[in-house]
Amino acid sequence: MAKLSAEAKVGLLVIAGAAVLLYMTFAVGKYHFGEPKGYVLQATFDSVAGLDAQASVRMAGVKIGSVERVELDDSRALVTMRINEGVHILRGTEASIKTLGLLGEKYVEFVPVGTGKPQQVSAEGSPYYSAGEKVQKTVSPSDVDKLINQFSGISDDVKQITASLRQVLGTQQGEQSMEDMLHDLRETTANIKEFSQTLRSDGSELVMRLNELVASLNGVVGDNRDNLKVTMENVREASKSAELALASIENAAQKIDRGEGTIGKLVNNDSMYNNIDSAAKGLTDYVSRVDRMKTIVGFRSEYMFPESKSYATLELKPRPDTYYILELTSDPFGNYTRTEQTATPPGGTVVTETYENKFKFSVEFAKRYGNLAMRLGLIESTGGIGADYYAFDDRLKFSLDSWNYNSNEPGNENTHVKATASYSLNKVLYVNAGYDNFLNAQRKASFVGVGLRFDDEDLKYIMGSVPIPK
Repeated sequence: MAKLSAEAKVGLLVIAGAAVLLYMTFAVGKYHFGEPKGYVLQATFDSVAGLDAQASVRMAGVKIGSVERVELDDSRALVTMRINEGVHILRGTEASIKTLGLLGEKYVEFVPVGTGKPQQVSAEGSPYYSAGEKVQKTVSPSDVDKLINQFSGISDDVKQITASLRQVLGTQQGEQSMEDMLHDLRETTANIKEFSQTLRSDGSELVMRLNELVASLNGVVGDNRDNLKVTMENVREASKSAELALASIENAAQKIDRGEGTIGKLVNNDSMYNNIDSAAKGLTDYVSRVDRMKTIVGFRSEYMFPESKSYATLELKPRPDTYYILELTSDPFGNYTRTEQTATPPGGTVVTETYENKFKFSVEFAKRYGNLAMRLGLIESTGGIGADYYAFDDRLKFSLDSWNYNSNEPGNENTHVKATASYSLNKVLYVNAGYDNFLNAQRKASFVGVGLRFDDEDLKYIMGSVPIPK
């Protein structure tokens, strides 16, 4: 047999070592050749601190795959995992980041939710995740820095408590209080010892006096034995009377159950119950509608350079899109008077025109369609219509009103048209401005105003704050 030379032996040793090193490199690095086995799932986490590629994927503690890559997806972490063949993951399963042991590596854990039965299915009807899908439920790991900050806060609180105890007990007054407490505790212990010694020394006398008390009670019972017998007979008679009363009550109950008598008819007649139930439902429905109705009370004043006009308004809203408006207006041009007098010499005529402040009322029905509301009814004591357009969550309102279609007042023959813009500064206060009666040249005027609005909650608070005289 031919012997290998020293050079051949060294060459074989180097080849064997290289093969072992190559195998260990691929085994530790988890490299593989050909198409990787299994299927891919993805999951998105808020944070995956400490999770790297090639980390294990587990379910119930058993490794079922590995992490292929971790990348950023729209400020969140997108984890791509390869799951072993034959492992099926139910939809609704929760993916979370966990740690092996206290300081071990991070890995992805799949935790079935509920009983482990399918809770969701895909569009194809499968209860399991298929290749390329994204896991919906994820739980990010706890932030260690946040826990450290919380422990630091707890430590600060403990320091504050100990400092407070030091301030209370470290002073001379605190030491005196502790001494007083210990002194009271010693006195209490001494009293307990004294009481136990008294029982030990005088216990026989106490038992003797209890025996005397029992003997006295026996004597009292023996002396009144006859009276007790009479009392028991009275109790028996009362029991018989009670049995007869119960029998009468049972008889009356049976008659009521059979529908006999007035009470029986009331109890067994369904029509009476139906009438009462119908009336109760009607009353409940009416109370519910009244409770849903929203009430708004408002006051505003408008300065028309140089005149001013004041309004008091009541709005009733049974529904958000339907409401009624009742309004009382103080109008400086409310009452127009024309007087003609013959002057001297005869033939001349003097015409006097006066305006008197007069209260006018408005009654309108309003219906809202989105941001637009239409109104119809009486406006300042004459027929009229109006419209409101709301913007910026109803903080801004544009209004257009027209009324007084057949006026005979000189200089005011055209329809009274008013345009207003209102802006709410807050829930209660608002301001407005606009142009009034701009179709009549002699009466047109711009105006500015301010107003207040109180809803149900405001009115309850105001009424509850008013002192009631006793």
